[in-house]
Amino acid sequence: MSSEDLVIDVRGLSKRYEIYAIPRDRLKQFVLPPLHGIAARAFSALGGSGERPAPRYFREFWALREVSFQMRRGETLGVIGRNGSGKSTLLHLICGTLTPTSGEVRVKGRISALLELGSGFNPEYSGRDNIFLSGQVVGMSRAEIESRYEAIVDFADIGDFIDQPVKTYSSGMVVRLAFATQTALDPDVLIVDEALAVGDMSFQIKCFSRMNQLRERGVTILFVTHSLGGMISFCDRGLYLRQGAQAALGPAADVARQYEQEILAEKMTPPPQPAAVASPAPLAGNGVADEARALSGAAMQFRPRFLEYAAAGSREGSKAAIIESFALLGEDGAPHEAVSPEEAVTGCFVIRFNTDFAGEVHLSIQVIDRYGSPVMVIRDSRFEEPVTAAAGSLWQGVMRFALPLQAGVYYCRLGVLLFQPGEKYRGGQFNFDKAQIADLIEHGAHFTVHPMPRHPIPAPVLQESALVFRYLGEEAP
Repeated sequence: MSSEDLVIDVRGLSKRYEIYAIPRDRLKQFVLPPLHGIAARAFSALGGSGERPAPRYFREFWALREVSFQMRRGETLGVIGRNGSGKSTLLHLICGTLTPTSGEVRVKGRISALLELGSGFNPEYSGRDNIFLSGQVVGMSRAEIESRYEAIVDFADIGDFIDQPVKTYSSGMVVRLAFATQTALDPDVLIVDEALAVGDMSFQIKCFSRMNQLRERGVTILFVTHSLGGMISFCDRGLYLRQGAQAALGPAADVARQYEQEILAEKMTPPPQPAAVASPAPLAGNGVADEARALSGAAMQFRPRFLEYAAAGSREGSKAAIIESFALLGEDGAPHEAVSPEEAVTGCFVIRFNTDFAGEVHLSIQVIDRYGSPVMVIRDSRFEEPVTAAAGSLWQGVMRFALPLQAGVYYCRLGVLLFQPGEKYRGGQFNFDKAQIADLIEHGAHFTVHPMPRHPIPAPVLQESALVFRYLGEEAP
């Protein structure tokens, strides 16, 4: 990276805070260590030795430790991490509102920042006055601000409130005015900390369109978000902070994937060891069987999360067969709660029969959007092989499909239907009148669809998938 293109240079950046148990400890720390130093020097002058360390009345908290990265002109960096991981501290250090304990930050050009909601605004001043104040703070003349004023007001779209004190604004109005103002001040660097989360969807679309325009003009953007999809689609690179330390830095998709996998790993318990089972012979001893057992093992590993989701909704049915676990598995065979609309996923059911059963099985996945509206049904494609299952036996159902949906959050309604032999299809159609609903779970899985640069249109309402149904044994894989 040439020095001309280098806009942000962060090297070994750290921030330490002193945490005091009680207020008077702060006074002790202010007074006693200097006195201890004076006494130690006097004692040394008299020929004494064995100097003791000065007392400390606080504990250290490192909000950020040894973070380093560089950004070039026109680049966008997404910063992700859990709450308290140091994301906001990093932005404040780059903006200069905090002083680092160690390390250094070099920024070339004018910074515009949206940090805490309404930061930089005087709540007693009107929106109009705050626009001029913000411009003067970054060194713009009144004539320059006036030339941009109408565009700022039009973008913010808060109507007559522009002449009212900011303290009367809603949170959405504050962020509208702040974003409109900061992005109109010809920044070289734009820093955005989760403030856009309080805006409505249409305003968020306007904001990302504006930020894309700024990026095309060469503005460097540092963007803190909890949305992995937003980071993947908008950012060139990602920075993952874990407990104040730099856990990953690289292409946005790779960093998002690492963050997602670590979060999922914390939610899942280690899978139990495979157990030997009696006849009928369970899966064992060949490549297909090993792959099937691995898929079921991943689904059972995800079972605590599945039960958490299932508890959030209703569950009904005869319970002749129940869903023990369900997971959406990616190409790597691991459970995923965030998928690309272009990738194929595997829905893996683990079913336990509570009674002896001989007949045909139907598995169904209904995809529901965040507003409760069904957007897709995935069902098995004419699976009519008879199943003979003993009470207590475990079976695996695998369906492979894509989820070419619009970006957003969805959940799955899962169903297990049982048919007597020859009753599943009549005249080429499902014969639901003859179905026994064994298990129907309102919330069987939640997932997020990542946005894409050229996002596909929603899939048809109905998608069929070949169903592979296998006997596993009497114990969880």
